[in-house]
Amino acid sequence: GSVVQALADAKPDAIFNVLFGADLSKFVREGNTRGLFKDRTVVSVLTGEPEYLDPLKDEAPDGWIVTGYPYYGIKTPEHKAFLDAYQAKFKDYPRLGSVVGYSMIKSAAAGIAKAGSTDADKLVAAFKGLQVDSPFGKISYRAEDHQSTMGAFVGKTKNDGGKGVMVDYVYYDGADARFQPPAADVKKSRSAD
Repeated sequence: GSVVQALADAKPDAIFNVLFGADLSKFVREGNTRGLFKDRTVVSVLTGEPEYLDPLKDEAPDGWIVTGYPYYGIKTPEHKAFLDAYQAKFKDYPRLGSVVGYSMIKSAAAGIAKAGSTDADKLVAAFKGLQVDSPFGKISYRAEDHQSTMGAFVGKTKNDGGKGVMVDYVYYDGADARFQPPAADVKKSRSAD
């Protein structure tokens, strides 16, 4: 409460938030009580993920700019297959952690298959340019730095009848050159490699 009051007293033009879990719930509750978010832009990383948005229930904020996972609105064949299989097996909807974990296991299996081994050096070589199918479509591991090109959904929060959801979301593909350092910069920063 005292932190939220101090923020409100500072009268910021906008708020950038990276809290999650119980800390996010407390922040939202105290912020709503004190009017911290009224007429103020809030950018909140992770808050659009079901694992963090769901616990907010009827306190879910409207209009925050967030990253997240709108599992209920992704209409691609890759995601539909994942969602249907997940719901059939677990009788629940997936969280973003479900997608990340699934994609990680698929990546490890593809890397091992390409390397023909679990030897670390062979795996490093195998992951250069490795392509993997994920619930968000094909991703790859960049040859220059092994960074995954899995993207992110960005949208806004909406309190929809006491449940927080993401609306007006867009998927930003991690393969887009705007979202990762250029290969020349990676090479320069890894000059010893």
